[in-house]
Amino acid sequence: MTVVYLDRVFFLNTIVDYLLLLTTAALAGTPMRRGRFALFAAVGGLYAVGTFLLPLLGAPFIRLLAGVAIAFFTFLRDPRPWRLAALFLLLSGALGGLLLAVGLAAGSPTGIVQRIYFADISWGVLLSSALLFYVLLHLLFRQGARYGGGDTVEVTVVIQNRRCRLRALRDSGNTLRDPIQGRPVLVAETLALRDLWSKEVTVILNSSLSAEEKMAALCEKGIPFTLLPYQSVGEAAGLLLAVRSDYLQIGHRRIPKALIAITNTAIGSGCHGLWGGQEKGGKDDDSLDKEIDSTLAAVDRAG
Repeated sequence: MTVVYLDRVFFLNTIVDYLLLLTTAALAGTPMRRGRFALFAAVGGLYAVGTFLLPLLGAPFIRLLAGVAIAFFTFLRDPRPWRLAALFLLLSGALGGLLLAVGLAAGSPTGIVQRIYFADISWGVLLSSALLFYVLLHLLFRQGARYGGGDTVEVTVVIQNRRCRLRALRDSGNTLRDPIQGRPVLVAETLALRDLWSKEVTVILNSSLSAEEKMAALCEKGIPFTLLPYQSVGEAAGLLLAVRSDYLQIGHRRIPKALIAITNTAIGSGCHGLWGGQEKGGKDDDSLDKEIDSTLAAVDRAG
């Protein structure tokens, strides 16, 4: 008679799902929502337990649907959750292939897989295996969010008390600046900012209208949109639709009243924004921030 340790089944599947979700986010360059990852990893652990209590849940097709659903809802806040769900499944398949390879090397592939499936291993082995798995993922994929040598940064955008998070490529070639404040401008994909707007505003931003036409349509929505001139290599000068935020949070630095330029063009490589400034402000940056903030405050009082 086979003995199933349900507590070990739950723990093993939860920790593996959590690490796979972390790796998926690292490879895709999406924000690390660790609390959300832990929640849905626990859902995956409960599902694994359920397959022993209700055999129907163990059918291959239902397992596939469950995996897709868990990954999709985990990354639902990201602009392209289906792609992230597909990446999660590919990583899961790679892990399964690795286990089979280890089993073949040991001369008993089915035996090792069955022991892992039934969690028929001691807590010491379980914890050490989870730690080893994490170290391997960290060593293999910690550079996964790199693009062309440029670092990525997590950015929190707050507009009218609504907020969203995105991952931006820190691009020294992005010299776009606020014409009033002189600060760097965050360039962000429209999809990445969707949590900041109403459905009506989202429809306008996703339309094929020009920046000027969008500006005209949005002027009565109560959000401070503006037009920002830009020029890029190989293209004529043009205008980007932009909006002034309450603030941007980049690392430990908070940048009030920063401009965000909005584009319908995909940034690529798992990033949804471009940032040409510094993640950490030095003394000169801090002095400039304080000077600008005091000037803005004086203008507000005068108004």
